[in-house]
Amino acid sequence: MESQSGIESVNVSGVRRFAGGIMRRQTAAESRSSIGQQYISQKMGASAPLALVSALPGVNYNNSDPLGLAIRQTMTIRGLSMGEMGWVLEGMQGMDQAYYQPYMETWADSENIADMTVIQGSSRLVDPVSTASGGEVIVTVRDPSDKMGGHLSYSAGSYRAQRVFARLDSGYIGNSGVKMFASYSYTAANLFTGSGRNHRTQVDYKITKDWGDYGKSSIYASYDNWYNARLNTTGLSQWEAANAVDNNFSAGNLASTYIPGKTTNYWKPYVYKNEDALVSMQNVFRVAKGVTFHFNPYFRWEATNAPGQTSANVNSLYVGNEKADVNTSGLYYTNAATGQFSAMSNTRQNIYAEGINTYFDIDLTRTNTMQVGYWFDNFSLSQLGSLSPLDQYGNAANDMGKYILRATDGRAISGSNFTLQQQTHALYIGDTQTFFGGKLKIAAGFREMLNYINGTNYVGSQGKFSNSFTQPMPRVSISYDINPHTQVYVNGITNVRAAMPGNSYTTLYNVSTGAVSQQGLASVKPEYTIGEELGLRYHGAVQASVALFNMNMTNHQISTLAVQNGALVSQAISAGGETIRGVTAELATRSYYGFSPYVNAQYVHATMDNDMTYGGKVYHTAGKVMVTTPKFMANIGVNYEHGPFFANLAFKWVDSQYSTFMNDQSMPAYKTVDLGLGYRLPSYWIAHAPTVRLNFTNLSNVHYLGSVASPTVSYKVSQPGYYLAAPMTVMMTASTDF
Repeated sequence: MESQSGIESVNVSGVRRFAGGIMRRQTAAESRSSIGQQYISQKMGASAPLALVSALPGVNYNNSDPLGLAIRQTMTIRGLSMGEMGWVLEGMQGMDQAYYQPYMETWADSENIADMTVIQGSSRLVDPVSTASGGEVIVTVRDPSDKMGGHLSYSAGSYRAQRVFARLDSGYIGNSGVKMFASYSYTAANLFTGSGRNHRTQVDYKITKDWGDYGKSSIYASYDNWYNARLNTTGLSQWEAANAVDNNFSAGNLASTYIPGKTTNYWKPYVYKNEDALVSMQNVFRVAKGVTFHFNPYFRWEATNAPGQTSANVNSLYVGNEKADVNTSGLYYTNAATGQFSAMSNTRQNIYAEGINTYFDIDLTRTNTMQVGYWFDNFSLSQLGSLSPLDQYGNAANDMGKYILRATDGRAISGSNFTLQQQTHALYIGDTQTFFGGKLKIAAGFREMLNYINGTNYVGSQGKFSNSFTQPMPRVSISYDINPHTQVYVNGITNVRAAMPGNSYTTLYNVSTGAVSQQGLASVKPEYTIGEELGLRYHGAVQASVALFNMNMTNHQISTLAVQNGALVSQAISAGGETIRGVTAELATRSYYGFSPYVNAQYVHATMDNDMTYGGKVYHTAGKVMVTTPKFMANIGVNYEHGPFFANLAFKWVDSQYSTFMNDQSMPAYKTVDLGLGYRLPSYWIAHAPTVRLNFTNLSNVHYLGSVASPTVSYKVSQPGYYLAAPMTVMMTASTDF
């Protein structure tokens, strides 16, 4: 359905599904794709939310854990990373604003997701996003059921995987117009290689209030506790050597046992921990005839520790760039004579974000609608990089870095210790005019964003820092319905993305030498994109869409990984300008004899516009193909339903992609096949529509590199890092409504 304002709303019901729910009729003047609960419910019970959209056009996604428990995941769309997308959950900004990671696993369980929409290369005018230079992902959580009931499921599979999910719906409570649901899930599994067992606990809650003709209100809240034993990254030559002898890539694993003084990469100090809580309130009120008011406040809290392992000496430790005497009480030495010891190198963060997005939809005439609104977001981050000494068994006293090494004056031995705060203000206005009975629609909009960041570095000489910018972002779109089945559209849009707060402005230090390991920048220009699309859609016996796109980007910031005092941390590489051109096509049919096929493909040519300067040397990268941008990608799938039986088969091909800006190393192309089988049993007693399904990912057990973890300027300067992809994984799920 489409709102009168011209902004296409997310529709979660009443639409005839194509290809098992993976291709939905779209009418907005932009390239977009959606999946619904019908499609989600047939996938693996523990699928990561990002994995659910991996078959959509232009989505280049891979996760080192198909069970949704690992943070080793990447996604690019048209060559732009997930840190260059806008992320919206229930009307709030869902992005982890420190390092621009969505961490969607902490948002909601897949059973509670009603709709996921990907907008490739564009974003909606009214959404609270500040990072949407490459597009937008929108997640809608289901409303509580009208009647009391619930849902139960249990899953078990490869690598001792287990998952339980339970949800209870209250139904309407009397005549109050109030209904709610609450759900709980617990997921656990071993790594597919190496040591460690991951687990995640998720609690979701939603309450809605129907105000009749006056509007509707809802509150969504979730809590997540996540423990992830991370896989190590690997180099290309290391992976090729391991793959040649078929050793399941164990050559690159973190060490499974700890020997004091010898083991430098024990798996336990690398475990990632995350606690996350969020609340979003959405209100829609009809305040006058033709005037609707939207009022959406939200809040998010997050505490994380992303540590690693390091070796240090008590005779050479620093607080920033100041040498410090250390309190060695209880310290276990790996070499007492020299003062050497091992430690977990913490990167402990506390994050708070609160904001409000409010706007009006105003029907000026029968054919003209205006939108006007304001969004404010306040984000704060405190980070402490510290050392937790390891005992003789390789254990730290506390997983979250509570008991840390301190100087005799009480200061933490630290190479990073800072706080920062970022405020984002956005004013926006848009107008949509229709002609010829709604066949022609012309929309224009304008968005002005103000971004201000300030902070204090508590180590070294940097002290206080700040940066700000304002950016106007105009947009225009035109769509025309040639007939009831055929639509053409053009879309022109501008977008901006502020530099990553967590790794751009603060100077970091080596705790063993006091030397600068990352120089904080006084100011960073934001990423800015200008994009155009020309699209054609057909809705009939088949559903098809084709989109030609062109994008010009300036001040492109590429996310990579770097070692900071033994811990892998996100950093950004400035890649200058970029030009992205290509075409995306998508095709699906209705069900014929139970079969509904689906196919999409993308060709993209993305080149760098400028030479790069790295380490004081100029590299001639102008005209080179951008990293992490496969030229070709394709998905072929078929869904089958006959009576109580259903099945789905999905094939994905991703072309090779460069991992260095000089294009002297690339990640090999890969092909994968996923399979799902299911059967709906007859209802019995309180069990309504019980279902059993069996899902296989990487059915042919292909050994491949899934994504580029850390691109570099050239392999001759430093080797790029890669994330391993998981071998074949199987999971069986039994579920029922009641």
